[in-house]
Amino acid sequence: MPQRSSSGHRKRIRPAQDHLRLLVENVKDYAIFMLDSGGHVMTWNRGAERLKGYRANEIIGQHFSIFYRPEESEKPARELKGAIADGRFEDEGWRVRKDGSLFWANVVITALYDETGRLHGFGKVTRDLTERRRSEEERIKLAEARAEIRLRDEFLSIASHELKTPLGALRLSLAGFELLMQRRPDDLAGMAQRLNLAITQVRRLDVLIERLLDVSRIAAGRLSLSFEEVDVAGLIRDVCQAFDDSARQAECELRFRDVGQESIVAFWDRVRIEQVLGNLISNSLKYAAGKPLHIDLMADAEAVTLSVADRGPGVEVADRERIFERFGTTMIAPHAVGLGLGLYIARQIVNAHGGTIHVDDGPEGGATFVVRLPLVAATPTGEIAVSGDDGSQGVDAR
Repeated sequence: MPQRSSSGHRKRIRPAQDHLRLLVENVKDYAIFMLDSGGHVMTWNRGAERLKGYRANEIIGQHFSIFYRPEESEKPARELKGAIADGRFEDEGWRVRKDGSLFWANVVITALYDETGRLHGFGKVTRDLTERRRSEEERIKLAEARAEIRLRDEFLSIASHELKTPLGALRLSLAGFELLMQRRPDDLAGMAQRLNLAITQVRRLDVLIERLLDVSRIAAGRLSLSFEEVDVAGLIRDVCQAFDDSARQAECELRFRDVGQESIVAFWDRVRIEQVLGNLISNSLKYAAGKPLHIDLMADAEAVTLSVADRGPGVEVADRERIFERFGTTMIAPHAVGLGLGLYIARQIVNAHGGTIHVDDGPEGGATFVVRLPLVAATPTGEIAVSGDDGSQGVDAR
């Protein structure tokens, strides 16, 4: 049997190698090139020239870190180490062209070893995914815009309902007052009753409008805070007293259990913390009508913890973050319609003071809202970070 000549075998291999080289050199849609073991460019194809802007004689011998932004100076070495450790390294990120412009790249680096197992260098393949990334960003923005429109429509529907209720009651109270003046001008008690009803509805309207204004302030990333020394127990008693009538109407026992914490002085925005506590009490009266409502106060050397505990239906674990979102509501009490803003505003105010707020199961059922606030609000002068809907930050502390 005739023996194959080694020279013939080499001749068949050489054309295959030439074909592979021609293939790599002429690919235009991918940058395909080799690096030596130190990360210097050894080869360059047409795709690399088109994608990165360098001609072969300009880039061969240069370190591939030239393709990275200055702030990513450590990234090239980390990528080579990753390729050595795992055989290959893949990443997506911004890369720099010769003219300084950026493109979003998918990069695969493969460690190349010779027959003895010695590292010979690296193969690097880069794809330009800028258009795909731009399309994805546009898709996300479109989805966010649609979600915002949906939220806006839901909000307008709820706000319309909420505003119509006190407006209708106010209109009836004033009409009754006017009729009483015409028919029974001497009935001062009746007039006073009608006037008090009207005042109650005006106050409710004022609260609703103020909440809407707060949402717009938060969306702009600016919430005005005015810090002062606050008697914490006195603040809680004042808020509870303000809710006496509401608690009586809801048939709730509203009790403040101060546990001897009488001498706590904090540096807060009193009006805003009253607003937080008022929102929590109002929320509990809405969902836990007819059941007791307890407020507890505890303190240590650095912070104060306020808890508002009711015995209503509680809050499902899946809803415990969502109820603090803008327009976040729960369906546990469908009759308790609201704007879904009270808890959202409360969290923003608490965050602006450097505190936290969350909801747990109550010790006797129901829900317990827990607010922890530092005795001295974080950065009580200048700008305080608060998350706005547009991603901006900053609370105007005056």
